[in-house]
Amino acid sequence: KCNKLSSKLSNLPASDVPSKAKIIWEKFSGQTNFERDMYFYDTFPKDFLWGVSTSAYQIEGGWNADGKGPSIWDNFTHISGKINNNDTGDIACDSYNKVDEDLYLLRALKVNSYRFSFSWSRIFPDGRNQSINSHGVDYYNQLINGLLAANITPMVTLYHWDLPQALQDIGGWENPDLIELFNSYADFCFQTFGDRVKFWITFNEPVVISWFGYDTGAHPPSVENNPGDTLYKVGHTILKAHARVYHTYDQKYRKNQKGIISISLNIDWVEPKTRRNSRNIEAADRFLQFTAGWFAHPIFKNGDYPSKRSEVFHVFYEILSPANEVISSEFKGIFSWKKTCRIVA
Repeated sequence: KCNKLSSKLSNLPASDVPSKAKIIWEKFSGQTNFERDMYFYDTFPKDFLWGVSTSAYQIEGGWNADGKGPSIWDNFTHISGKINNNDTGDIACDSYNKVDEDLYLLRALKVNSYRFSFSWSRIFPDGRNQSINSHGVDYYNQLINGLLAANITPMVTLYHWDLPQALQDIGGWENPDLIELFNSYADFCFQTFGDRVKFWITFNEPVVISWFGYDTGAHPPSVENNPGDTLYKVGHTILKAHARVYHTYDQKYRKNQKGIISISLNIDWVEPKTRRNSRNIEAADRFLQFTAGWFAHPIFKNGDYPSKRSEVFHVFYEILSPANEVISSEFKGIFSWKKTCRIVA
């Protein structure tokens, strides 16, 4: 099925500007409240997965417990003034020591799925597979087994921003060597946990990783390069790492484990303030191309960046290889932090 899908979609052209978002703007922005109320908002299939989501750094604590290596977020929050009140994730929700309590809370919520992330440096303290931390492996095994015993489907994110500091010391996501290092880590996770985990997500919010970590410097590793091209280099490496891991799972594990794998993209929907103003339309579309399209277009469409009319993505890098990057996903992981924004050129 996946091979047929790849061959069917691999030759699709680049997106036009404005893209198909314009169709949605024109169709729905002028709707009355009555028309919107006609949607069947409460209708879900019986097998719909209702769940909650967390990330390792935000809940686990135990930042240096039982052989865990430091991550870039550990070191970042230990610098005075980086976080309000100098708060850290050293303890956080203490989930590393409260597996049973967390499982109780999940059962009480009556959810049937739970998305959480692995801490790379809890499994590989220095980011490399020569340094496996058995305590970290045991922790995730305990959590996964507890979820399944409660009929809660585990969904695992492999990377939710907390890069092992040892890998940042060699350049972090600016270093293409991280493609194979990430693949090695993912391969170990598939081999170790894939008999029970059937939903995998490679990266959480790659736009934020690239933009806040390597442009504004608001997040670790705090590289300030605005304006600059570092965020695009980082995004390029992340895309290739995602594709590498996708194909590792596809070729080595899918047949026996029967799981699926994708990436989680944060997409904030925007609309032109005036639907018939061409400058407003182009501005809104440009925002979507540079955020959603940046990662969605190579993965879900044709292995290339959005719109040949925009030179920005092609100034620095070769076109992604359709053989490796295109359709490297089985589902679309999307979430949004904001309500609809309206943009004026």
